[in-house]
Formats: sequence, structure tokens, C-alpha cells
Amino acid sequence: MAERRVSLGKRRLAMFMVSTALVSISASAFEVRAQDVGASPAASGPQAISIPAQPLNQALRAFTRQTGWQVGYAAALVSGRTSATVAGETDPLSALRALTAGAGIEIRVTGTRTASLVAAGTIDEAAAAGTTVLEEITVSSSGGGVKLGTESAADTGTTVMDSTHVGIRTSSGDANSFLRGLPNMQYQDDTNDEAGVESQAILNTRPQEVSISGGRTYENNFILNGIDINTITGTEEPYNQSSQGELSDDDASYNADRVYGLHSQTVFVPTDFVDSATVIDSNASARYGSFQGGVVEYTLKEPATDRLRATASVDYQNDAMVDYQLATEDATNPNNVKTPEFFKKKSALSVTGPITDNIAVIGQYSVTDAWTNKAKDYIYGDELVESESKNQFYRLQANAETDFGLFKLEGIHTDYHQDFQSGLYRDLEIDTATQSYAGRLQNTYEFEDFSLGGIPLSNVSLTSKITASKSDTLNLSGDDIVRNWQSTFFRTVGGVRTNVFTSSMLDWCRVDPTSTESAACREGGMGSERRQGQERYTWSQDLSADVFNGSMKAGYEFGYSEARRLRAKDYVNYTYRTIPSYAAGTLNLWQNGNGVTSFTCNTTEECYAEQFASGKGVWKAFDIKAQIMQANSYFELDQTFDWLNIRPGFRFDYDDYQGNLNIAPRLVATVTPIEDFSISGGYNRYYDAANLAYAIRDQQPRTINYNRNPTITGDVGDFTTTPTQTYYSFDASNLNTPYTDEFTAAIHFTDPLTEGAWRLRYIHRNSRDQYATSKASTTEYVLTNGADGSYDSVTAEYAKELPTAAWNPADNSALSASITWADNNVSSNSYFVEDDDLEERISYKGQSYTRAGFNVVTGNMDIPLRGQVGLSGSFFDERLTLGLTANYNFAYDGVSETGDTEDIDGIQHEIWEDKAFDAVLTVDLSGSYKVASIDEHGMTLNFKVVNLFNELGNATSESGQPWVIGRTLWVGASAEF
Repeated sequence: MAERRVSLGKRRLAMFMVSTALVSISASAFEVRAQDVGASPAASGPQAISIPAQPLNQALRAFTRQTGWQVGYAAALVSGRTSATVAGETDPLSALRALTAGAGIEIRVTGTRTASLVAAGTIDEAAAAGTTVLEEITVSSSGGGVKLGTESAADTGTTVMDSTHVGIRTSSGDANSFLRGLPNMQYQDDTNDEAGVESQAILNTRPQEVSISGGRTYENNFILNGIDINTITGTEEPYNQSSQGELSDDDASYNADRVYGLHSQTVFVPTDFVDSATVIDSNASARYGSFQGGVVEYTLKEPATDRLRATASVDYQNDAMVDYQLATEDATNPNNVKTPEFFKKKSALSVTGPITDNIAVIGQYSVTDAWTNKAKDYIYGDELVESESKNQFYRLQANAETDFGLFKLEGIHTDYHQDFQSGLYRDLEIDTATQSYAGRLQNTYEFEDFSLGGIPLSNVSLTSKITASKSDTLNLSGDDIVRNWQSTFFRTVGGVRTNVFTSSMLDWCRVDPTSTESAACREGGMGSERRQGQERYTWSQDLSADVFNGSMKAGYEFGYSEARRLRAKDYVNYTYRTIPSYAAGTLNLWQNGNGVTSFTCNTTEECYAEQFASGKGVWKAFDIKAQIMQANSYFELDQTFDWLNIRPGFRFDYDDYQGNLNIAPRLVATVTPIEDFSISGGYNRYYDAANLAYAIRDQQPRTINYNRNPTITGDVGDFTTTPTQTYYSFDASNLNTPYTDEFTAAIHFTDPLTEGAWRLRYIHRNSRDQYATSKASTTEYVLTNGADGSYDSVTAEYAKELPTAAWNPADNSALSASITWADNNVSSNSYFVEDDDLEERISYKGQSYTRAGFNVVTGNMDIPLRGQVGLSGSFFDERLTLGLTANYNFAYDGVSETGDTEDIDGIQHEIWEDKAFDAVLTVDLSGSYKVASIDEHGMTLNFKVVNLFNELGNATSESGQPWVIGRTLWVGASAEF
């Protein structure tokens, strides 16, 4: 067992660094003043308004439709509250007051047809004197659920979506799938020539992996309700990169050094419970660290405080609801492969409400079940193999309003199992499982306004938080031995291939009469248990306040993490040889002999008269642990001086594994020369997460290979080879932390013609000190900081809540669109050594690449020019809702495999060349219809069509798996109580 421990001196250094992170600063509250309403009779005059009692957020949407007003409010302010009834002739402001009566909400009028809602008691002295003040708004009607930016002018790389738009844009129950159409998101691979669907792809209901702004899929920071849910133990392996860590029906050789099913997220977030999602692809606040790609922050629904509420939903899909298409080069199915049979079912239940005057709770559960079958290889019989997966999510949260602030106690659990049964083995079955637990105890305390050293501070808030999490990815197989028997053996005589051997021992393995190739029959497992996991504990505090001409934020966090990687028992792989293998002339040993007719076993280890194990690979058991102490802090100001806004900040990160103190400056400046028009520029540095991926792979033992041959008389003895034990060497403790420097420019404006919000952006990133491998000797590879890269993108975005009128039957509707050009260039060096990848080398323009290195060179899933449009609306008093999203990949020049090979330095290479890829348009349609509604209870039918026009795209398949999934349909129902 190898273990890496933290030195006491380094821990003390971390504690000292962070203890000085928070400093006192001076400020005066920044006020955005607006005229009181009353100038426009049309805005304030009586009119017919009819709004029944209902959830307050729905009532406010009805209010904006009927009056034409715009009302801004924080989502948490109205969550769980119910409106009063408004009916008859009244002015809009009186109606708004009536709707919010008794909810503890005050109204601040900000214009002739605009207002914001704030918590009661927050009106300041200026407002009491007759001037209204606009509160910071996190949700408003102007964006139609898609908000380009936040209340901070510096957040030009931030997009916020509400639950409705997250749901519309998802292709399944996986919340991550809503990211697909957003700018600077890369998730496709048009170079894929093995796109045919297989059982494991159908069963896989884990979140979709994405690359953000050129970062690798495991270099993002995913946050769930303030809890870090990132895998710090690594998702890539230093062996056989081409399989990307997933089991495949098309692969007969599984790697016992791998832990299959690793994912960049420890908790799998379901769409059903998401209240909002914030995506940051550039200009990230100093509050966010530990990424080189981007940040995705999910906020789940809060407990209701007015009454007991419950929702339930179920969605279903099977193979009859899928349009399969042949994607082979010649559009044929030469092997007569049947389309896969499967079903998927998603169910979700949420119960929430108050249990006392000041305590409210919410409990949520969701499960996605999937099932499919497949045929085993002919030699193992005609039996169909059934496989299943189950993805369960549990959540329980309690909120308590006390004299000491708001307390939140939350627990989250992901329980994922995916069964794999190989069609190329007699009995090989692997359960890939992910089991994760995460919890937090959080307190938010609001201080009264006060002065510090004569400097006034207002709206002071301190959030203190403890989090704990544990996650394991397991491979459970049941058997620690695999045997590769020989069932048949062919020899070419006079140009004719003849079967010269058929095993009499293997009554469970039949000979394929159509085959003229020697065949192996495999049985056994892939090791009873392999595991990779992590435990994390953090303590953090975040302080925010209004100061000077704006605001400030500061915070710190201490964290302790332990990683573990193990193989519970030695794993052994035997390869057998038969009598004809040693016939006359077959081996040098038998050049002058006549071969043998039977083996004589002078050993008890895997030897029989007709065949014996000539090769043995041993994967030794291990249990590797590594610990790390982390400390980080940040400080940031956001100040506005008339037409200029600046947001300077710094972030400090330290961990005692590498011992690096990383200082990340952040700066964004914004000028607003005229109203509703701003120009921003920024410089930011992002450091990779402190992770233990290398520490737990360092010193992992390599395979020990043994070989033996019979004597001239056919005697077989014990394995006598004494190989040298070697290890993988991936020590990153003395290296620099990889980082990315970012330069941005943005223009944000509201066009006078449509009154829609526009955002034009440019991002340039340089990646430095990236990890790479160097060959130190014939048996040793070491990590270096020798790789680098760059990313450039240009984006135009638009968001608009469409007006309602007599010609527009929608109650409300919203439009969003974007177009992005991106160019990604990364060093061909892989993070890990690929000495096992020599058989899968690629030749491109005369240069040799490993498959993983070539994937990086060609863009890491990057499509150069992509466009997206989203349209949503509700009709008939919000009974019917529809959502349409379209994604368009413009035609571009890429690369593809030619099918030819060439020899470079004695190694066979697949030849790849440039290829023109066609434009691809995919359209998704979703909708719901409320078939019954009584007060706040109702039943709704739901549907979602993914790939409406059955677009095949540029990906192709092989004859063994020729089918690609085209258009798919989900149907379901939901109920509210």
C-alpha cells in the first residue's frame, strides 16, 4: 500500500495564509435612483385585471401580461408564497399591492411601468423620503427565463436560466444536456466513425460530459446548492486512452488497470428539481476557482413556506419511440444486426412545506430505470443477454429562520448502477456503480448597517458553511481470473485454410461453421472489486457588503480531501495454446521435430492434455491513498463611477500536495457611454483544481507477464519467468499548477427596434504549464509541465421576452439565439503516457500521433461555427406550453480516417486526412398541456421530441453496430397537489 501524507509545516502555512485573507474595507452604499411613477395616466389608470389566487410567481407573470408592467424580483423572495385574488377595475400598482399583500414584500416603483419587489423592511431612508431605490434583481421578466449576465456589469460571460428553460433545453432527465446549445460549449465529435448505438450507450444515464471554452471535460467546476461536486481523483487513465474509460460491446479486451465508469461529477443532478442554472464561460468572479474550463452552478428548489405541496412525474421511452437509421458508409446492414430493444423510465417525487412557523422542509427523489438486451456471440449460444441500469437521486433539506439568521441543513445522495454483460465472454459481468453522499450546514446572517473605522457598510451578509462528501466509483465483477481458451485452430495448407483442432473440453462453446479463423472462448471476470473514491470536508465563510460606490465580496475556505484507489485481490489472465500450435515447423523449437500429440502436465496450474496456459498476466492487488489540505481565499470589489464600472479581484489557492501558492488576478472594466449600451474588457487567470489524480496513480503496479513453453516431448512445467516489477510514475508533487490566462472583450446593449438584449463577445485563452509526459528511460515515464494550448471564440447572443398582443395568442413567450465561432489548439502531449496505445497510432500529414493526442490536436470535440435558437411560450392561460430549440453546425473542414495504413518507425499507423463535413441542423420540441386544474392542483401531460427532423449528421458507424439513433420521443405526465 502506498500512502502520501501531509506535512505539519505545510498545514501550518496553509492555515496562516488563509487566516489573513479577509480584510476590512470602507464603503458607502451604491444607489441606483429612479423616478417615482405617476407621470403616465396609462400606466396608473384603472383597468380590468383578473388574477385568481395561485403561486405568487405565476400570479406575477399573469400581472405582467395583463398590465404590460415589468416586475423584477429575486426568485427566493416569492418562492413558496401564494398571491391574493385580484378582480375588477383597479390601477396596476394597487393590483400589485393586493397580489403581494401579507407576503412580507414591499414594492419599489422604478419607472412608469416597472417595479421591483424586496423583502419588507429594506426600504432605506432615501426611499422613505420619496425616492425609490432599485434592489439587485436576480430574476426578471425581461429575459424570458434566459438572462445574459447578472446585476454586475462585469459578468459578461454569465448566462442564467430558470427551471422552465433548463427543462426545455434538456434532451433527457440529465440536467447537463441543457448546456449543449450554449456558446463555448463543445460536446460533439463529428470525426466519430464508431457512432453506432450499443447497449452500454443506451443504459448510460450519467450526466453528459462537456468541454467549456476549450477546457477538457474534467476541468470544469460544477456546484450544486453551494456544494462542490467535482471529481478530484481524475477521470482519465494512463492506459488505452482510446476507449475513454467506457465498457463497449465491440471490445473483447478489457483493461484490468482501469476503473470503468469514472465521471467528472460525483453527484448526478436530475432536471426535475433544478430551480435555476448559472453558466460562466469567461470573466468569472474571484469567488470561483478550481477550473480551466468553466463553471456550472445548479440551484435546486427551496422548501415551500406557505403550505404542504407535492409534485410527481413520470416519463417513458422505448425502442418503438425511436427512429433508427443505418449510418454505415454504404448505408447497408451486411450482418443483419437487429435494432436494439430497450426502455427507459424516469420518475420523480417532491414533497415540501412548513412544519413550524419558522421551519420548512423539502424531500425529493428521482429514479431513471433503463433496460436493454443483446445477442451473445454465436459460439456462446442463442441466448439473449439482458442488462439494466438504475440512476437514483435523493435529497432532504430543512430551512430554519432564527434570530441568528437563516440555517440550511441539506443531504444529497446519488446511487447509480449500470450492468455490463459481455457478448464476447461466456459469463463476464461487470457492475459499474457510483455511490455519492454530500451534505451541508449553512448559516446566512444579515447585519444591521454599521461603520467600520468610520467607513459605512450596508447590506452586510455573512454566509458560513460546512460541507462533507464521499464518493466511490466501483467495478464489481465477482471473479478474479479470466481464461482465454482455444476452441478452434486453423492452418493454411496449399492455400486452403483447414480446421485442424476443435476442443473437446469446452462443451459450452460451439464452433462457428461460417468462420475460417482460429477462435478463442473466454470465461471469467475482470476482478472482484476495483474502486476509486474520495472524501472531502470544507469550512468556508463568504462576506458581502455594499461599500463606496458599489459592493465588495471576500471569503476563504479550508478543505481536507482523501483519495483512494484499490484492487481488492490479485487478478490473473491466462492465455492458452493448443497442440497444433506446436506442430512441426510452427515454432523454432520444432523446426526439426514432428510435434506432439498430447501435453504432459508436470504442474497443477492451468494445464490439460489438449491445451495449456502458455501466458499468464498478473495484476497485483493494491490500496493507494493520498491526502491533501487545501486553503483558498478571495477578495473582490465591484465599483461604479458614473459611466465606468470596474471589478478588480484576486484569488489565492494553496495545497500541500504540490506546495504551490497560486495567485489568480481578475479584472473587468466596463464603460457605459449611453444608456443601455456598454463595452467591457477583462483579464483573468484560472488555475486547475488541486487534485489527487496523479498521486493515487503514482506507484500503481504494472502488469507482471509470465510465459512458458513445453519441452520437446510435450512436458509442461510451472511458470518460471521472474519479471522485474515496475510501476507507473506520475508524481506531480514538484510541478507547477497548470493555469490559463484569459482576455475578453464584450459589448452589451438593448436595440431600440426590438428592445431585445444583445451581447457580443470575444474570448482568448492561453493555457500554460499543462501536464505532459516525458520518457525518462525505457521503463519509466514522468510528468512534466511541457504542454500548452490556446482557445479563441467570437459569440453573438440575443434574448427577448416577446410582447403579447391580439395577433399573438401566447400568454408569454421568449426568444433566445446565439452564434459562436471557436478555434481550439492544444499541445499534442497527453496528460498521461500511452505506451499501451502503440497499436492505435495515427498518421496525419506525415506526423505520428497517439489516438488521444490526435483527438486533442483536432479540437477536443470543437465544432468551429455553431448557431442556436430557442423559442418558448405558454398559451390559453398557461395551460399549454411549448418549447423549440434548434442547433445548427455550419459546414467546416475537419479530418477523418481513410481506412489505409502506413509504417512509421516500424509501427503501423492509421492514415487520417482532411475531410469536408456537411452542415447539420437538429431541432428539439417539447411541450406540456394541463388537462385538469382545481385551485393549485392539476394534472399535466408532457412530451419531448429530440432530433425532430431525424438528422443523421456526419458521424458514421461500422457493420458490427450499424444503427444510429435518430428522432426520439419521450411521453409523460405530472401532477401537482
